[in-house]
Amino acid sequence: MLGDKLEYGLKVIGSVAALGGLLLAGAQFTRNQSVEAAKPYLERKLKWCEEAVETAAFIATSEVGAVAAAAKTLRFWQLYWGVMGLVENRQVTDAMIAFGGKLSAKESSSSLQGASLQLARACRQEMADSWSPIWRR
Repeated sequence: MLGDKLEYGLKVIGSVAALGGLLLAGAQFTRNQSVEAAKPYLERKLKWCEEAVETAAFIATSEVGAVAAAAKTLRFWQLYWGVMGLVENRQVTDAMIAFGGKLSAKESSSSLQGASLQLARACRQEMADSWSPIWRR
């Protein structure tokens, strides 16, 4: 009698563990499928974020009045008023606005560099939220 109850209890525990494993596997599969489905969009988002960060960093570290910086400034505003509005979250939006404000106010290189770094960090967080927590630090 005790042996029957023990056997039944072990079967129930085994069934619950198997069901739990199946549910976890299903959840992971669904997550992977959603990332795969979104992959083309996420890759474009990554490309635009990288370009925005590289452009801001170039501007922030350029010599005052450099011709190349003028071209990069134009590109920053194109990203600002264009594709970044399509892909950015609130943190990236705030970082783009902050950098744009400092750029418009012709603030110092160190101020622009700090804003550029904040943009990079906001983009990294956006990628972590979209792709994988491994991007977080």
